[in-house]
Amino acid sequence: MPDFLPVDVLTELGRVTWAAIKLEDYTEGLCSIIEPTNPRTDKRQVSWKIRDAKRVLAGWPSSAARDDAAAWLERASHAIEQRNAALHATPVVQLGYPPTTEDRLFLGEMPRANRPYNERPLTVESLSALRSVLETASSRWVDVAVAAGTESRHQSSPSETTGI
Repeated sequence: MPDFLPVDVLTELGRVTWAAIKLEDYTEGLCSIIEPTNPRTDKRQVSWKIRDAKRVLAGWPSSAARDDAAAWLERASHAIEQRNAALHATPVVQLGYPPTTEDRLFLGEMPRANRPYNERPLTVESLSALRSVLETASSRWVDVAVAAGTESRHQSSPSETTGI
């Protein structure tokens, strides 16, 4: 295993990590809007927070806000699973044999959540694809959070919407 990575690969790995940090923060924020908790003291894993928020959403009346939040959480859940697989992977070196003698680096992603073992090439292209998944899952977070917050307030005080 080399002691260092090429600068471009290390830079992209940093971008992946930053995209992952933001996605988890956005996800925890949305979950705490849907199921009010203090995100600073709620120590549940983000996957459990997503599961519980989706259960709360299932009890809301049908609306675009509910459906958008559920779809956003579903995308986030899949992206976070990919993040977990990559960032908790084992470094793998494939030794080069003639005619090529260059060693190739991979991230050995262990089987998780019904996913088989996978070797992700430790290249800018592969890491960039993962970053794209994370950034796409994060998109529209503000719009979804505002709509879910509005809907959540209606759910917690039904007299405002029914006039009772």
